[in-house]
Amino acid sequence: MRESDKRFWEQFKSDTGLKDAQFGSAWGFGTTTEMADELGQLVLMGKKTGTSSAVSLYEIDQEPFPTVGKVFDILLDGNERPIAILQNIKVTPFRFEDVTAEMARKEGEGDLSIAYWQKVHRRFFKEEFQKEGLIYDEAHLELIYEEFEVVYS
Repeated sequence: MRESDKRFWEQFKSDTGLKDAQFGSAWGFGTTTEMADELGQLVLMGKKTGTSSAVSLYEIDQEPFPTVGKVFDILLDGNERPIAILQNIKVTPFRFEDVTAEMARKEGEGDLSIAYWQKVHRRFFKEEFQKEGLIYDEAHLELIYEEFEVVYS
């Protein structure tokens, strides 16, 4: 854990009294500074309470799958500064074509529609799969939807 994350984490535990809180990871949304800043602000405003990620990318990076429970993550802005502590309240596997209106709305982006969600996620996942040398197959794209809450900012 980086020093700035460690200080933020310790302040969170001290301020909340959650001395035994389990740290998950520190991360920011998207692949650019601008995306991390924009989506991070949506989280802080309460407009973004969900996110979707591809199972294949977790497997390639050998990262543990998200869980619900006592694990807390540090949300970073585009400059990798901690801005919030998040906790998952729901984790749901789904396929790309099965995204619901509620999931799209909770992602908090654009006009909050399924059509917007599909457009931006199609572009995002195609780019990420290409970077990893994977074949993008939307009909078989397994995703994980996380619904979270900000527990500290």
